[in-house]
Amino acid sequence: MDRIKKKRNAVEWAMHYRQIIILVVCCLVGFGMYSLPEMRKNEFPDFTVRQGIVVAVAPGNTAQEMLEQVTKPLEEYIFTYKEVKKAKTFSKSRDGIVYIQVELNDELNNKDEFWSKFKHGVNDFKAQLPSNVLALQVMDDFGDTSALLITMESEDKTYRELDDYIDLLQDRLRRIPSVGRMSVSGMQKEQISIYVDNNRLSKYGLNEQTLALSLMQKGFITTGGRVKTGEYVQPVYIARSMNTLYDVQQQIVYTDQSGNVVRLKDIARVVKEYPETDSYITNNGRKCLLLSVEMKKGQNIVQMGEAINQEMSAFQRELPEDVSIFRITDQSKVVDDSVENFLHELMIAVVAVIIVVMLLLPIRVALVAASTIPISIFISLGLFHALGIELNTVTLAALIVTLGMIVDNSIVIIDSYLEKLGEGTSRWHASIESTLHFFKSIFSATLAISITFFPFLMTTTGMIKDFLQSFPWATTIILGVSLMVATLLVPFMQFFFIRKPMQLKVRKDGKKPFSFLDLLQRYYNWLLDRCFAHPKVTVGIGVASVVVGIYLMSKLPQQLMPYADRNQFAVEIFLPTGTDVKRTAEVADSLEHILRQDKRVVSVASFKGCASPRFQNSYAPQIAGTNFAQFIVNTTGVEETVQLLNEYAPKYNDYFPNARIRFKQLSYSESVYPVEVRLSGEEPEALKYDAERIKALLQTIPELVSVQTDLNEPLAASDVVLREDEATRLGISNLGVESTLAMRYGSGISLANVWEGDYSIPVVLKSEKADSALLSDLKDELIPVMGGLSSVPLRQVADVVPAWKDGQLVRRNGIYTFSVQADIQRGGNAMAAIKLVQQKLADFPLSPGVALTYGGDWEDNEEKMPPVMAALAIAAVIIFFILVFHFHKVNIATLIFSSMTLCIFGTAVGILIQGVNFSVTCVMGIVSLMGIIVRNGIIMIDYAEELRATEHMTTSDAIYHSARRRMRPIFLTSAAASMGVIPMILGKSGLWMPMGTVICYGTLITMVFLLTVLPCAYLLIFRGTSKQRLLVENLEKQ
Repeated sequence: MDRIKKKRNAVEWAMHYRQIIILVVCCLVGFGMYSLPEMRKNEFPDFTVRQGIVVAVAPGNTAQEMLEQVTKPLEEYIFTYKEVKKAKTFSKSRDGIVYIQVELNDELNNKDEFWSKFKHGVNDFKAQLPSNVLALQVMDDFGDTSALLITMESEDKTYRELDDYIDLLQDRLRRIPSVGRMSVSGMQKEQISIYVDNNRLSKYGLNEQTLALSLMQKGFITTGGRVKTGEYVQPVYIARSMNTLYDVQQQIVYTDQSGNVVRLKDIARVVKEYPETDSYITNNGRKCLLLSVEMKKGQNIVQMGEAINQEMSAFQRELPEDVSIFRITDQSKVVDDSVENFLHELMIAVVAVIIVVMLLLPIRVALVAASTIPISIFISLGLFHALGIELNTVTLAALIVTLGMIVDNSIVIIDSYLEKLGEGTSRWHASIESTLHFFKSIFSATLAISITFFPFLMTTTGMIKDFLQSFPWATTIILGVSLMVATLLVPFMQFFFIRKPMQLKVRKDGKKPFSFLDLLQRYYNWLLDRCFAHPKVTVGIGVASVVVGIYLMSKLPQQLMPYADRNQFAVEIFLPTGTDVKRTAEVADSLEHILRQDKRVVSVASFKGCASPRFQNSYAPQIAGTNFAQFIVNTTGVEETVQLLNEYAPKYNDYFPNARIRFKQLSYSESVYPVEVRLSGEEPEALKYDAERIKALLQTIPELVSVQTDLNEPLAASDVVLREDEATRLGISNLGVESTLAMRYGSGISLANVWEGDYSIPVVLKSEKADSALLSDLKDELIPVMGGLSSVPLRQVADVVPAWKDGQLVRRNGIYTFSVQADIQRGGNAMAAIKLVQQKLADFPLSPGVALTYGGDWEDNEEKMPPVMAALAIAAVIIFFILVFHFHKVNIATLIFSSMTLCIFGTAVGILIQGVNFSVTCVMGIVSLMGIIVRNGIIMIDYAEELRATEHMTTSDAIYHSARRRMRPIFLTSAAASMGVIPMILGKSGLWMPMGTVICYGTLITMVFLLTVLPCAYLLIFRGTSKQRLLVENLEKQ
């Protein structure tokens, strides 16, 4: 029977078959070492950005007409899809165009399937919109993030030549399997412009419409059919009339009866040119094309970056000297640097924990305990790789946070082993018994820590859930591996390496050598005696610390998602609605020149009249226009980025007249503006009135900068109102006036295409006034009458009235919603600023029918923090039931559960000392802290309960001896856990420093309370219960 029992004992089996265990461990460690360079790496887990844009274009419609005729029906249709999150879906109606940003529900995982269905639906719905809606497009790639943004730039080469080079680069990059979609921005295409002389044209009884129709017919391309001979099918091709600029100039537009011809060059100026553009891109002042490269899902971005670097280096050598390639953003480098820095921090943390263990324990004991750290880490990395868990900052943070816990399992078992050796037990049996004795305790503690992170996956949604997805799994794997190592490998290691109990060494002079742990034990014994002399005062101090901690926590600055640590930032430039791109470029170029003078600035990529593709997950592309410009500024480092923002933002926010400059530090927050006050209702005028009043009020708050509304400035326009009697008499219609003015004041009418190989050159009919005209020119514009034989000035048949139109009308959730938006001063806290705004607006008198809500960081916080706190509460409940399961006593479970509140004071003090904000990673740190407290509580109370049961000690003696005996392992655990996260704090990462702060300060401060308050609380609660327990035991035996 004994032999059977021994076989069933896993620890003893592992001792007997140690060669198998060592072989398996060596194989797993080897696989972990192999996995480290091979693993898929990322900065963060893949985020699903559930956003898309619907764009509708209807030239000639005002913003109000767009809203009534296009936006409303589109919104009603979009809201028929249950996957759409209505509260976050908003529209911006402008002159002739509407943008509707559609946000999907957080629960939707397969967004590609939805967008495919949605595109087909919107395409079918277009038939129900007015006929002047020329384009309706769904941009489902709005949420896709570019892995790299590459510029192809030159001073001397034409855009066409740059385009040829970028095509060659794309061909090379397509060979890389992990490269996904690629797109080119900033291309300026040549065109053949036909500038008509209307005076010459009218001599021949022609007008622009007839000329345009004639040229369109000549440029139209279709099939000439085929000749079937019965034996062969021969296609017929019609030679094209327009193949070169010369061909276009030589087109015959009029022939008289005598055979005289008038060619196009006789009545028009025909030139090949780059037309006036509404948008273009430069990098460091040089014209360029931008290539956006995306990565296929599930690929290794670091490996893709290395492959792209090789291709680009080879390609650069083949390019002419005056053409260069530059990476504006390189996510693969960001990921590589981020993972490398975190691995560096992990290495420092491992070394720090090992040093702590080596300093505090005898060398052989320390070596056994410390060796479990690299073993557990490499086995965990191998399991990550095997299970498809990528290496990112979240999984690496899990490794760092659990370092102290990894070594703790071994320390507890080795400590018990040494105790049993001192009692005279043989090494073999001491090793087995120490492991079995503590297995239940360390299993319960490991389970408590592992399982408490899973509620985050139950309660959170969207970006937060994507962010936290791998943390619980990583923690569980690491702690599970450390538990297996501690119970299967450590028993043999301690048996083999630790052959004698810890003996007190004596120097030649008869004095004991200095031991930090002995000194600590001596002071702790003194402190414990004082606490036991006044247990109620001690517990009172503990309760007071909890109350003070709760008060301090309520005053902590909050920031759910912090700023990103980047060597780049963005600048957004806004000018009044309708501003020409030339004026916008003047402001942008001036600011760019200022920035480039600073040695800390590496490059400035400038987007004038357009916005950059999404180059960071949470930084959504702006809806651009000719009055908008954007920079991506690369700096020499993360600290330099913060310095530049601190220096330049206050100085240049309002530096240029009629221009608003916004310096944007990249962050993980999804809100566009940190402070946003939304006004909703059915009466636009009432909303505008209230918005302007609130804007004026917010401008008086010194913590806010760049306060503005999202209405945009009114758009200066001209209303042409035909006088019906005169117009009808002359045979002039609305269509005739519109088409004439559109030809002369629009960007031109495309007539045909001239092809030079694979390069198409549009042939465009336009007026000399298309790119430069005055309002008086419009009034004097000649409108053809009598089929073009004569013409009259526009002022004769119509009134041309200057007018102001709405620059932009915004609706959210199908209701008019105008927002007052603001940034905060550099170094300020958004949540604190929003609370100031709320105080100011508490009694603000709104117009009837107007509702006020808050967006920005407040909305983000209100959406995301309650699920995070709910997860924290669920984690606490789970811990409570694990304690009940472990002790089988609700009162003991309640005591240890209550002791978790002791971490509040340490958490608050740590956050205040380090000056960080309370963020989502702080909550994760608190959960880790709860696990450490429960672990230490179990170790202490377990031993006290054991002494009461086996040694029949009184409550006072049992908890007193338990506290003194367990002080060392509890201190070692706390010291290891604290030292492990110090590199996190020193790294000063906006995301992970708060978590490291909570664990470091929380563990050390809470350890003091745990070693004093918990024993006293146990004493007060269970004093006098020994006799009751004895009676219960006797009754159970009867």
